[in-house]
Amino acid sequence: MSTFLKLRHLLRVITILLIIAGHASASDIRIGVPQIRGPEDAIKYWTQIADHLNEQKIGNFVIVPLSYKSMEKAVADGQLEFVVVNPAQYIEMEVKYGVSPIATQISHSGQSQSSYFGTVIFSKASRTDIATLSDLRGKSLITASKTAFASWLVTRDELKRQGIAAGDLASVQYAGSSSDKVIMAVKNGEVDAGSVRTAVLEQMAQEGKIALADFRILNQKHVDGFPFLLSSELYPEFAFARLKHTNRMLANHVAAHLLLMPHDKSTSRYPNQMGWAVPDNYEKVRKFSQEWQLPPYENYGKVTLREAIRQHWISISLALVALVSLLLIINLSLNIKQRTIKFNILNEAKQKLDLIHTMIEATPDAVFIKDKLGRYIFVNQPAAKVFGKPAKDIIGKAAPDLFPPEVAQAMVDSDGKVLSSASTVTFEKLYTVPDPPKLMLVTKGPMYDSRGDVESIFAIARDITDLKRLQMDISDKVVQLEEALSKVKQLEGIIPICSWCKKIRDDGKSWHQLEEYISNHSDAKFSHGVCPECYELKLKEIETCD
Repeated sequence: MSTFLKLRHLLRVITILLIIAGHASASDIRIGVPQIRGPEDAIKYWTQIADHLNEQKIGNFVIVPLSYKSMEKAVADGQLEFVVVNPAQYIEMEVKYGVSPIATQISHSGQSQSSYFGTVIFSKASRTDIATLSDLRGKSLITASKTAFASWLVTRDELKRQGIAAGDLASVQYAGSSSDKVIMAVKNGEVDAGSVRTAVLEQMAQEGKIALADFRILNQKHVDGFPFLLSSELYPEFAFARLKHTNRMLANHVAAHLLLMPHDKSTSRYPNQMGWAVPDNYEKVRKFSQEWQLPPYENYGKVTLREAIRQHWISISLALVALVSLLLIINLSLNIKQRTIKFNILNEAKQKLDLIHTMIEATPDAVFIKDKLGRYIFVNQPAAKVFGKPAKDIIGKAAPDLFPPEVAQAMVDSDGKVLSSASTVTFEKLYTVPDPPKLMLVTKGPMYDSRGDVESIFAIARDITDLKRLQMDISDKVVQLEEALSKVKQLEGIIPICSWCKKIRDDGKSWHQLEEYISNHSDAKFSHGVCPECYELKLKEIETCD
């Protein structure tokens, strides 16, 4: 260790001793607490524990505010009797120093309380460009410290859940042990976003330092029974733990009085009430520490070569035997390369056959194959529907086993023509079985073996019933249209009409009244009346005659 590092370590030890000495004497019972919002706020917040325990006359308790690193050093050196630590610190100290929990904190904010906590990730409400955690890519974030469980470790975990690595952020700044600095930095626009443990925002709002409306909570979650703003998973609250050397009887008295500590309402002396419950299960935190390889699990999942050999010597021995056997097989298989090529060819052929089979099953056309004896050796699902039977009831049977004699004989005859001529034929066939009858367009052809001999027959049948019906409907419409056109054409051309009486001369040179001629040469009918002009004219003629 260099001289500089030795001096730095010595100064750290002296600092811890001075802090502890400044708060306690040799007979005092020292409780180490975290500086979440700075040393002064820590003493103000945690003193109510010491006051409550001192009222019970079981000893003189004093509060010792410590940072993360100084807390561990004080525990390692036995300078404390009790500690209040975040869940990750508790897991680390349990493994390293044998501390054990005697209570779990119930945190308060106003009338709300919970024995669980998490992280709140937030931005300034006016930042319209930051609405979700994904928007933090390329943005700056401020938090307490690299080792702060809720402020940073849980934040980093939640970012990872959303597919964001710490490296995706423009920067991560650390404000130290004061969460107030984190919140004010975001409020003043010094950074893009921040993260603090739950309930801190609400506490600062109650103190009148901020307004919650000034902030936007990112990735906000709502958990039944949890009263605070939240952006992450929930974890058990801070643990009140005794050190390994602490008297067990004393620890039992402290635990009992902590559970009885009143916390139903705040007072002018203790505006931020806290309570304590029986120790919670911190196994979720342990798994969190293991997953992120936090102390004391820095090497979790890593195995040295010696350890691997010790743990898996049987498997390694078997693997060596297998390797030697494999080398012998390779050495003896002189044609291994050729076999590999053949295997690849067969595998490729299988893949192509699988693709063809998939296509045949997907086509709406009925496809089936018969051997030379007329037995079905393959039918797809559409073919099975045409037959009206499941495929398993068709395979291995011939037409006489499935159809009436006359239908079966027609099929056998057409199969015989294909086999004898070795050519493909296409024809229309009406299938009356099963109901309803279907008109099929059938194509049959030969299939050959490797020697070029016909070994089977394939058939593809397409249902053209609806198509034929449509063609017939179109033909009927065409006939109707032609008839209508022929009638219309009778009135085309030049029609000779008398200029005086308006009679029309037909092809036989006979003269007919206009309405008679039109009625005989079209479907038109006439009704008789008098137009207004004629009515006036005839009326005048009548009056003149009178």
